Amino acid sequence: MEFKEKFDALLEEYKADYNICGVISTAQKVYPIGSDTKVLSTVFELFSRPIIQQFADENGYDVIEPTVQNHYPDFTLQKSDNDKRKIAIDVKTTYRNKSNGRFKYTLGGYTSFLRNNTKNIVFPFDEYKEHWVMGFVYTRVALKKAAEYKIYNTDEMEDIALPYKDVKTFFQQKWKISGDKAGSGNTTNIGSISGCIEDFCMGNGPFLSEDEFIDYWRHYERTAKLRAGKYFDIESYRNWKNRR
Repeated sequence: MEFKEKFDALLEEYKADYNICGVISTAQKVYPIGSDTKVLSTVFELFSRPIIQQFADENGYDVIEPTVQNHYPDFTLQKSDNDKRKIAIDVKTTYRNKSNGRFKYTLGGYTSFLRNNTKNIVFPFDEYKEHWVMGFVYTRVALKKAAEYKIYNTDEMEDIALPYKDVKTFFQQKWKISGDKAGSGNTTNIGSISGCIEDFCMGNGPFLSEDEFIDYWRHYERTAKLRAGKYFDIESYRNWKNRR
């Protein structure tokens, strides 16, 4: 079975566990997780950990997590300490727009390890052979503040309202879901495609190869003014490249 198919199967196997309602204390009290998107992102990252560990155990990999905050990737799979064909897995979570079901992510910086082999990355960039994204998307559910702040007993867990529903997942190579525009305002983040879950599952991005994706973002300028004189999308990039 192919690498992607194995992870797709594991995500399907674990989907019954996605309904997390709260955090249980040693006193058997349940604190609802609430609707804060940062908290929900942490919850879905917790989902991903046993999935990745199970894959690693079944396929002879060690799992390495960052020891420094904001270092890429969330998980590194390697066969040994000397492995120069490591696999990067990043976990991304967002919610869908109710009006059209479309969503997008930011996929990390384009001025860090893509241009400096060791900047903000767990191992040197050239030691990774593949870069994957495990994605979660959900629909937000509006809750009353009283529901978020109440403390429950463990026998009341069925009464706890979930702040999300309709969780969907995908596992796809990073370059296949990258867009050709920067994400999140003025930050130097790579923006993903904007689409529905099928677009992410299929990898319907604009790049023809990972090499093209890397070259595009290595030379992508920080400001609109600089991009206007160089390139600003995939079509203008290919024209620019042909002139080089």
